Amino acid sequence: MTKHDPLSLLIELQRRARDETARAAARSRREAATAGSTLRMLQDYGEQHRSRAPAVDAPAVSVDALKIRDAFGRRLAQAIGEQDTVTRRLEDALAAEERRLLDRQRRLDALEMLEQRRRAIARQRSARQEQRQTDEHA
Repeated sequence: MTKHDPLSLLIELQRRARDETARAAARSRREAATAGSTLRMLQDYGEQHRSRAPAVDAPAVSVDALKIRDAFGRRLAQAIGEQDTVTRRLEDALAAEERRLLDRQRRLDALEMLEQRRRAIARQRSARQEQRQTDEHA
């Protein structure tokens, strides 16, 4: 088969598509990991914030300080919720990219298998033709 065989061209195009999909999946994987790391950091910070709450028997804290602390806690909880949403969205996008990558790989594998079968058939035909020529000379 020549390099310009339609099947060879199709295989090359499918390889390129698979490689591009693999790059997209890798980007999605990095983005999801970064978002997950940020979420864990915010959650840890939230736990630290809650653990440093003034104790009941602690010296009196001003009402203004309590309001500031409470407002900060609400903003931190909101940030955690938003980051959780972002993380889930990126994980869903990663799962979709990985499914696309598997689909591209399956298509490429099928085309390569078809090419191997065609080569095997061509070898068999060539061997039969050589055998016929050998038989005719004998």
